[in-house]
Amino acid sequence: MSQPPVTSRANDQRQELIDAIRMLERADIIDHNGHVSIRLGDNRILINNGAAVKGKMSDDQLVEIDFDGNVISGAGKPPLEFHIHSEVYRARPDVQAVAHTHPRWSTFLTMVGEPYKHVYAQGVLLGDIPVMDTPLSVNTKPMGERLAKALGDRPAVLLKAHGVTVVGANMVECFALAAYVEENAYRQYMAKQIGDPYVFSEEEKKACYEKLWSASLFQKTWDHYRSKVD
Repeated sequence: MSQPPVTSRANDQRQELIDAIRMLERADIIDHNGHVSIRLGDNRILINNGAAVKGKMSDDQLVEIDFDGNVISGAGKPPLEFHIHSEVYRARPDVQAVAHTHPRWSTFLTMVGEPYKHVYAQGVLLGDIPVMDTPLSVNTKPMGERLAKALGDRPAVLLKAHGVTVVGANMVECFALAAYVEENAYRQYMAKQIGDPYVFSEEEKKACYEKLWSASLFQKTWDHYRSKVD
């Protein structure tokens, strides 16, 4: 079977990135300062520019940069925290997409030192999420390296009183995991208003991981959120 032309694949990547950002904004997972990227090559990233209006995200608000933040193509400058993306990509060859979000509920947890607990089946897929113990902006290479180290080989890292960084093997996976983090945190927070929420057992977590870590289910999540942005 012949492969699609390179230009076709590139166009698909751009549209996926635009869709992901619009979906995250509509779901209140990303705000005016969040950013999402796709790896284009060994030293290239496609990311929303720093001035992008997320709810009206369009192709002309994307910028291609190298890992040092130099603009290769596109208009505007990259976000100040592009180091999150460049340093994660340097450290994790398996990662093809990165989302740095500023969601409400999971940030509440880190503001009070409450650990992320597995109270939602899809939330189990994130495993035990580490916390980067500083609220400061990741706007330098050393801070980006610090975040990548905190992330390790996991799919997400919480940033204390700041936000979340989620990674994936592709944009659909990255988006779905970002949605799961926030849904789990929301349920954990709301249940806490009534009492102590039930936390999945190790056996239950194993069963969830085996059944729910699925490209088709990630796509189902994507399609659900995608239906809300038109």
